[in-house]
Amino acid sequence: MTERKFSFGVFGDGPYFPEEQDRFERLLEDVRRSDIDWWIHIGDLLWNPCTDDALEERLAQLRSAAKPLVYTPGDNEWTDTHDERVGAHDPLDRLSGIRRIFFCNPSLEVRGEAVEVRCQSSDERFPEFCENARWEYGGFVFATVHVVGSNNGRAMFASRTAAHDEEVERRTTAAVQWIDDAFATAARGNARGLVLAMHANIGLERDGSRGDAFDRILEDLENNLLYYSKPVLVIHGDSHTHRTDNPFRDRSGRIMTNLTRLEAFGSPDIGWVRVVVAADGIKEIEPRLILEE
Repeated sequence: MTERKFSFGVFGDGPYFPEEQDRFERLLEDVRRSDIDWWIHIGDLLWNPCTDDALEERLAQLRSAAKPLVYTPGDNEWTDTHDERVGAHDPLDRLSGIRRIFFCNPSLEVRGEAVEVRCQSSDERFPEFCENARWEYGGFVFATVHVVGSNNGRAMFASRTAAHDEEVERRTTAAVQWIDDAFATAARGNARGLVLAMHANIGLERDGSRGDAFDRILEDLENNLLYYSKPVLVIHGDSHTHRTDNPFRDRSGRIMTNLTRLEAFGSPDIGWVRVVVAADGIKEIEPRLILEE
């Protein structure tokens, strides 16, 4: 695994409203001028509408920043679309839509080099999960994991059926397996660290405030961290509070210090985060908040 210094960006949870569009355009220009090698959108591309046309338009805007883009879905794009305010869609239909529009990219073009991206859909056990991606760069393993806010898609709505419940269970099973695979890849390749990106604030503090929707994910992270001592960066959005800290506790309440959490900005804040990585680890996490003019 080649080791080199590089940087990438993190953005998500916006823009939602018309008054945020100007700052979003300036964010795209800031990203375009930056030195990042790619950027990760951690979900919640928009709020309303959630149609194919709106998603395709937002994808075109993100691509206009002229940086390779990696995206993992948020709840706004599909699990929350049952809401009458955004069209009273069937969330499963909207999930099919985002899979059709956004996935799967076979490679990233980084500094003129094609970086192979492996998708979970290549695993015959999980053929529909084209959105879960993994790649290796600069001595690190990166993976996106489809875990969303709104109680991981368990929120009740009038037309909810057993199929919606089954989707949550299957997606969570896929997520646990994909996290295990990412840790195994990092350990097998003697990677310098692992970066996991997802939408949901899964409650790394384990204070009970996020309910039990993410318990399987938290337990799986802990089980892997018992055997993996290299740095792990978990990137998420969902609660719209930019922060970098070490909140993850094991079952006994002990902080697991090799896991760092980076949460992106979120509406009404429009901003992104530049992460600089060197051979000896993550060297800089730079927030870039776009202010009103």
